[in-house]
Amino acid sequence: MKRVFFLLVVVALGCARPVAVDEKVAVTAWLCRPDLATDPCRSADLTATEILPDGGRRVVAHHAAETPRVDCFYVYPTADLELVPGNHHDLADDARPRATTIAQAARFTEACALWVPLYRQVTLGTYLQPKDVLERGLAFAFADVERAFAEYLAHADPSRKIVLVGHSQGAEMVVRLLRRFFDDDAALRARLLLAMPIGGEVDTAAGSTRGGTLKNVPVCTRPNETGCIVAYRTHAAGERVVSGTWAPPPGRETVCVDPAELDRAAPRLSRTYFAVWPELRRFMHGVDDVTTPFVVMRDYYGARCVRGPDRYAWLEASTPTATPRDQRTSPVDLRSRRFRLGDLGLHVLDLQLTQGDLVDLVARRAALQDKDARQ
Repeated sequence: MKRVFFLLVVVALGCARPVAVDEKVAVTAWLCRPDLATDPCRSADLTATEILPDGGRRVVAHHAAETPRVDCFYVYPTADLELVPGNHHDLADDARPRATTIAQAARFTEACALWVPLYRQVTLGTYLQPKDVLERGLAFAFADVERAFAEYLAHADPSRKIVLVGHSQGAEMVVRLLRRFFDDDAALRARLLLAMPIGGEVDTAAGSTRGGTLKNVPVCTRPNETGCIVAYRTHAAGERVVSGTWAPPPGRETVCVDPAELDRAAPRLSRTYFAVWPELRRFMHGVDDVTTPFVVMRDYYGARCVRGPDRYAWLEASTPTATPRDQRTSPVDLRSRRFRLGDLGLHVLDLQLTQGDLVDLVARRAALQDKDARQ
């Protein structure tokens, strides 16, 4: 059990640095924002070793945009693996949120200015409590995220487009931001470039792009569409998927948007990044010679949205069979229990597998905004 909880943080990955707070004191603490003197989202080493089809290697540098015209607001997943229910109050205990943010979100600096608040999230053990206990904890956590987003709105240029990104508990926070600020506000919806509540619970009325989790913010269905949602949960091909408590209510269907399919109609994910940190190496294959903090697989993993009979949908990830023209093998075994969390499937890899495509979705739309501004 402890190994699973450890991997939930280290593989999806979590760490940060502000000040401890009393739960009665309303403060806003930031891990990353463009005007910070020290911003780990821009200073982190994101260099990756690409594993090539012929078995060779090459080092790929990360380049943050110098003057991005789009803002990304990211909320990290559950980083406090304490089984005692409650909220994580000590924001100075920041190692896991920082590592998670670097692994999941820092690459978005290729396309946008990244804003990352620290928040008093619920612990892992809170998810084992009755719904009313969990809801109280999530509402408390959201108060921090809501206050941070309001502060962002007060400081940001109102002409800048906004991208919301969150994973797991962070996805729940993004859904709440959409309901609180965007769903009933046409002006803010006009600023929304994309919303990405990845690994969360998002549904629509059956056969529609709206009408479930949100009334007015639709699901993305067309290339270069803006003001819409990209969401999915990930399971490995061949895995028996049990929807369980995540099955949508009657008359609704789970949202699944394949990031590779949306703009490119591509059967494979463009760039998948895995952290090659000391605590992860022993769970990985073929990375003994990798000296960079990340490894990248380009156009390697297959992906497609699959819908079950109960209208629960998921992103099915697959590993191709090695061929003479492509000798690569996956650094992680998608069918291994080390990376699968029971009925949650490949939840810890939701953002790692599709990371290149998600960044590209933002970059393409940001480029279109620049083009429109020049015309």
